[in-house]
Formats: sequence, C-alpha cells, structure tokens
Amino acid sequence: MHYDSSHRYENRRPAPMDVPGLMSIASDKKATRRFVRSPRLSCHVPLWLTALLAVVALPLISLAQSPPRSSLLDRRSAQVTPQEVALQNKRCLNCHGQSHISELTPSERRVMVGLVPSDEGLVAPDEPSQGAGQNAQELPPIDEEPAVRPGLYLGPNTLDRGVHADLRCIDCHRKAATLPHAVHLPPADCTGACHAEPGIDVLRSIHAEMKVKGDKQAPTCATCHGSHEILPKSDMESLVFPLNVVKVCGDCHEQHSKNTPEGYAPSDHVAAYIDSAHGRAVTGSGLVVAATCADCHGHHEVHPAADSQSLVHRENVPRTCGQCHMGVDATYRTSVHGQKLEAGDERAPVCTDCHTAHEITRANTPDFKKGLVEECGDCHDNPDMTETGRATFYETYRQSYHGQVTKLGSNLAARCSDCHGSHNILPKADSLSRLHPTNLVSTCRGPGGDCHAGANRNFITFDPHADFKDRERYPVLYAVWMYFVIVMSAAFGFFGLHCILWFLRSAVERVKNGNGHKVDRRGPGIRRFTVLNRVNHVFVIITFFGLTLTGMPLLFADQLWAQRLATFFGGGVAAGLWHRFFAIMLIGNFTVHMIGLVRSARRHNNNMVRNWLLGPRTMLPRIKDISDCIGMFRWFVFGGKKPRFDRWTYWEKFDYWAEIFGTGIIGGSGLLLWFPTFFSNFVPGWMFNVAMIVHGYEALLAVGFIFTIHFFNAHLRMEKFPVDDVIFSGQLPEEEFIIERPEEHARLVANGTLDELRVPPPAPWVRPLAIVIGILAMLIGVGLVALIILAGLQVL
Repeated sequence: MHYDSSHRYENRRPAPMDVPGLMSIASDKKATRRFVRSPRLSCHVPLWLTALLAVVALPLISLAQSPPRSSLLDRRSAQVTPQEVALQNKRCLNCHGQSHISELTPSERRVMVGLVPSDEGLVAPDEPSQGAGQNAQELPPIDEEPAVRPGLYLGPNTLDRGVHADLRCIDCHRKAATLPHAVHLPPADCTGACHAEPGIDVLRSIHAEMKVKGDKQAPTCATCHGSHEILPKSDMESLVFPLNVVKVCGDCHEQHSKNTPEGYAPSDHVAAYIDSAHGRAVTGSGLVVAATCADCHGHHEVHPAADSQSLVHRENVPRTCGQCHMGVDATYRTSVHGQKLEAGDERAPVCTDCHTAHEITRANTPDFKKGLVEECGDCHDNPDMTETGRATFYETYRQSYHGQVTKLGSNLAARCSDCHGSHNILPKADSLSRLHPTNLVSTCRGPGGDCHAGANRNFITFDPHADFKDRERYPVLYAVWMYFVIVMSAAFGFFGLHCILWFLRSAVERVKNGNGHKVDRRGPGIRRFTVLNRVNHVFVIITFFGLTLTGMPLLFADQLWAQRLATFFGGGVAAGLWHRFFAIMLIGNFTVHMIGLVRSARRHNNNMVRNWLLGPRTMLPRIKDISDCIGMFRWFVFGGKKPRFDRWTYWEKFDYWAEIFGTGIIGGSGLLLWFPTFFSNFVPGWMFNVAMIVHGYEALLAVGFIFTIHFFNAHLRMEKFPVDDVIFSGQLPEEEFIIERPEEHARLVANGTLDELRVPPPAPWVRPLAIVIGILAMLIGVGLVALIILAGLQVL
C-alpha cells in the first residue's frame, strides 16, 4: 500500500502538488488505482519498498525535521531570523502554496495528511506515525466535508504584507508542527503570549458566550481581522480599518443576528447606521474619526446593551459618546438629565434616547428638528413625569401655536430645545437656566433676535405650557374656556332643537299637502339686497371659507386630514400666510360694510332713530322678534299659526349679529396673536393665552354654526332646498315674497312703496350658478363639520 509522502520529503526538488494523477482522483476506489500508478507517489520505486518507507522510515524523518515544541511558544524570544522563518514556512507552503490545493476533494485532502487507501476506504497506516496516529482517530463521514476548501491556498506574498510576515505558520498553527498533521486542526491560537490581553477581553464578550453555547456563526479572531493576510489597522485594506469596520460587522449581523424583542431587524440597524450622520461621514466622506460599530460597542469585549459592562449600557452611554463629543458630555453631566442619571434615576434620558443609537442625524437637519418634539414627548408625555396628575408638558406644548405649527411640519416655530436648551437643560430656578427670569427675555428673543425680537418683561408673562382646563393654576383661562363651553352648548342646543322641530313640521306639511304651489320665477321680483350687500356677502363667503380652511388645520394639527389640508396650501407656514391674507380681506370687507351702514344712516337723518334703529326695518332686536320666536315654536308643535314676518326674521338677525360680534372677537384676538411683541407693550403676556382660547373656540363656534344652523335656515329647509338664491340675485319672486314676508308686504302696500322695490327677474343663468355655488359650499362645509365632530371631543 502506498500513500503521499510529500509532507516528509521537504528536500525534494520537484515542485509539490503538480502530479496529474493526484489531481484526477474522483472517488476512493479510483483513487486507490491512481495512487499506485502515480509517478509522484512511487517515484519509480517498487510498491513494497514505498509501503515500507511510508510505515517505518518516513515518520522518523518527519520527527527529526520537526522543530522542538518549546520553540513554538515564543518565536521572538528565540530570535528566529527571517531566513529561518522562510525555511520553516516552506514546509507548509510546499502544499498550501499550490493553487490546486483549493480544488482537492475530501478524499484527496485526507490522503495528503497521511491516510492511505484500502478496500475499506482511507485508513491510517498499519504502523502510524504521530500525525497518522492523530488521523487514526474517528473522523466524521467524508460526505460531511466541504467539497473544496479554497482557504487552504496561500497565494504568493500573502503573508508578506501582513503584520505576521515575520512569524512562522506553526507559531499560530501549533498542531501542524509535526507532519503529517491531523485531518482537522484546531483553530489558530491568537490568545496566547502574543494577544493575551485582547484574548481575555474576547473571552468576556458576548461573542465568546455564543461560541460556548455552540453557535457556529459566532465570530472568531479571523472573522474580523482576517486569517493570513492580516494588515495593520492603519492600512486602508485592513478589515479593521475604520472605513471597513461597518461592512465587517454589518455583513455578519445582517445574516446571522436575530430580531430584537421589539421586532427590530439587524438589517434595519445596519441600514439606519449607513444613513446616519456617523455612517455618512464614514462611507460617504471617508472620515476615519467618525464613530463606527467598534467605537460605540467595543472592539473585543462586546457586551449586550442590557449588560452593565457594555459601552452602550444606559449608564455608560454618556461616557462612550463623550470619548468623541468632548465638552458635550461635561455639559450633559451638569444638566437636570445628567444629575438624575448620576442619582440612579433610570428614567433620565441619555444620548441615545434623544439622538437614537443608529439613526443619528445632524441636529440642524429638518428631519431632526421635526422629530425633536416627539423625542422629548417620549418622556414628557408621561403623566407620571409631572407628578401632579395634570396635563403633560407635551400636551400643553401641542396646544400652543408653537406645537400646532410644528405638528404641521414647520421648522420655524420654537421647539423644546429652543427654549429649554439641549444638553445644558437646567432647573428654572438655576441662574444659568435659559428659563430663569433674568434670562427669559433673551431666550424669547432668540439668537440674533430670530424669534420675538421685541420681547419685553410683559411678553414673558405668557405661559407656553398653560393648561386652560386646570382651574386651580389658571383660573382666568379656565373661566374663559367655560364661557365658550356654555355659549356653544346654548347656541347649538337651542338652534339645533329649532332646526329639528322645523324639519319635522315641514315634513308633516309636505306629506299632507305634497310639494305645494310652485312659484313662478319668470315674473318681476321684489328687491331685498343692494349691490353692496351682495358684494359684501360674496366676500364674506370667500373670507369665511378661506379662514376656515387655513385655520382649522392649526387647531386640529394632530389630525391627518388637517395635515393634508395644510399641505394643500403649501404647509403649515404657507397656510398661515394664506390665513393672514384672508384676514386682511375680512377686515377690508368689514370696513366697507361699516361705511355702507353709515351712509344708510345718513339717508334716514331726519327720523333715523324712529325708522332706522327702532322701526320695522331695523336689524336690532325687537319685542316682536321674541314673540315671533315663541310663535314659531308653537307652530312647530301644532300649537298655533306660523308668525307673520316683517323685513327680518329673528334667526336672520341672530346670524347677522353673530357675524358682527364674531368678526370683532376673532379679528381682535387674531391681531393680538399676529403682533404679540407690539401688543405686549400695552397688555400683559397672559392675555395672549386668553387670545389663544378665544380665537380657537370662537372660530369653532362660527364654523359649526354657519355650516349647520345657518345652512339649514337659509338653504336646506324644505321650502328653500337646495339653495335660496336671494343673496345672489338680490330679489325674491313677488309671490314668494307675499308668502314669506306677509307683514312687510302689507306695510309696503299700505304706504305705497311696494312699486319702488319691484325689479325685473334675474338673468336665467343666475339661479343655476347660485345652486352650483351653494351646493359646493355646503358640501365643503358639512364635510369639514363632520371631520371637526370626529376630532372635536378631544378639544372640548
């Protein structure tokens, strides 16, 4: 029997591993035949002599040529010369330096290390050498071996560039000192005399723990540093060069790590880091000083974040980040957050709570600014944090203008850090705090006067976290809020009942009398409104819808529909500009209306009080309005006849005065909020808190009333459905006028002025246009009211 003795004949001149017979082995049986015929194996020596050399002589030669075991412990202390290193390594490279070793089959690889072919397969020689003896141990089935092992090949100069260029192969692969070596060699020993300290660190790490538990994917030294071509850390091609660390760690963690209990995938960690400020600095800009995985998690002694020894454990995070962000760590330590952490409060936020661990973005980027409030809210939206049971700081911030507009995506309004600071957050009583009374004016003005440049002592009495529902701490704000709750409840309760009863009575009349008499609109009409009245109303429609559509998104900024609506107008800031535009238009229209009233009063100069203010044409409330209202409710419940109305009905007067007072209330509070620093010269800052409540709730009252009660009274009741076009055409058909305003008709006939009010019928296109505009307006209004109702309960 013959076997490959190339491991023993190191002084042979022919280059090893170049035998065609050896490279063509396909199976154990065929391998046996090719083995005995191979010129490399037999060297033209009779088979019986070859077997004898293999069994007796060659092990002795190999033992004589193997270096003493003690020389493996410390090559440097023995002062092995480069020539001796090259000579020693040549023993290994005789085989491993040949490229086709990477293509050998499992059978061929076992033959190389001393096993010989037999009828039973590859077995140890009858009198095994030391290496063959090792291989005589029970081996795993050959079909479990890798088909090929490319890693067995070491190309030219593979070792020359590395940090181990002056080491012998057997300094790391100690079990290969004697040839033939075992079929399976233990991993290279890196943690001996050379790398003792890092080795100890690794043994304490999670990676070693995984290895002990039998995890075959657990990394070894070679996983991170490479196997043979280990380059200095400063070499750009080194696996542990800062620009390459992310790929080394990421490749392994993406493939083999499990999802976190929260469902966060390892691939998400890697992708998040690559897109972070650190990742972009490393992969995009090539900044080797930017943090990589090893900088934060450690190099060799890596622990899970929950382990108190981990560099990314909560208590250690500030110190870890402070290794790079010098100064910031010291500032954080003096802040309320840092002091709470030192006191052992587990709720105290650390760097990763605000900046995240892997998705870190630059603090001046829009994305970071948009997410900052939510980051603070993660803690400060917890009622337990207030220890009072009151609204959280996050809730009260979101109720403020700053919180509303930031929710709509604006980066211009003040966020938490603009007022409280970022790393240097101090208690309000601390003289260095940005919220200390001596510093508050400067804080409100902002850096370079970018915020409220004209802020003064009055201005800073505004409370950005005031809770108007807190009766104990904010009694004035609570009273204002309760006033609106009562007024809104009364208005919607009374007129809501009015609409329901009216609808039911009209339905009964419709069932009893059918559609009734159809009015002929082709004849002359009676003028009801002047051109100025109609123009005023058109602008009322435009400004009301404009202010509603641009203002409601702010009040309901946490609702998706409100955010989409604000986006339609160009975002929160742009919607605010549109809101101010419509406000200017409203003020202009209101001014024109007031001028029209003055002119009308002058026309009644002789008897202004008797006719214009107290007469039947007045818009002021009269005793008749009360009797008409009572009579209307009696009619609703079949208790009497329908009242005979004059120029104006009681619900029309209510609409008018609600518009007048509402415009004044909303406009006045809006101006306070528009120019706060100017008005702070005249009013205390808490008035702006009042203005916030007034402006929002008066707007809710107006929107809710107009889009429900007014729409029903003017257009949706059965007598007028689908649209009452009188405000567009300015006239009523005379027949309809007689039915609706019998008392006014009788009065006009009596004093002979009815003919003065007769006008030709409107153009044929007026009513269709009025119907289209009216229906569109009602659809928008009713839809918006539905959305407000869905979200309104949380506001009330």
